[in-house]
Amino acid sequence: MAISREGTIERTSVVLVGIDFTETSQTALATAENLARAAPSAELHLVHVCAMPSMPPDPQELFARAQNAFGGRLAAAREKIDKMAAGATHGISRVTGHVRIGNPAASIVELAADISADLLVVGTAQRTGVSRLVFGSVAEKVARTAPCPVLIVRTKETPIWERIEPPCPDCTHVQRETSGEHLWCARHSQHHARWHTYHEAPAGYGLGAMTFRN
Repeated sequence: MAISREGTIERTSVVLVGIDFTETSQTALATAENLARAAPSAELHLVHVCAMPSMPPDPQELFARAQNAFGGRLAAAREKIDKMAAGATHGISRVTGHVRIGNPAASIVELAADISADLLVVGTAQRTGVSRLVFGSVAEKVARTAPCPVLIVRTKETPIWERIEPPCPDCTHVQRETSGEHLWCARHSQHHARWHTYHEAPAGYGLGAMTFRN
């Protein structure tokens, strides 16, 4: 909460972003930073979750080695999160880094509840096989169980799902050359493969422009 000049209580926007130190999570962090900067008195929280290592065999020596290795991971994660939080303070009133131990999806959701997050931002990595880019991932589990809206960030370089018809190269060229004023090439402006409607603003004529394509 924050107190305005008029003495009224204003709700502070709280944005939480999950970090796993991959390129995708860097994109998610940049997105979260921009959203936090757009809200007055916003807070930005970064969280990295270290999954618990599997239990080693019985000998105590192996257990000690596992503890030392996991302790090193925690220290490295703490250092990275602190560095990322320090680099995200420009234009944001408060930035906090968190490192938690446990199940990644559950730990992120628990922290979102603990800090009363208004928005949770997570990245989703490319999956091999049957194009499972979101389903079954940490991002999907977070989106399903989070106590607040979730924004899932993907890089534009992510391959298109094989069941989605790829964009027409000629249409893409027309869009770029006309800065979006025209959407379709000569072929698709006459007959588009998929039924849809779209509105243009400002309106092309009358009170609005609605065009049907098929």
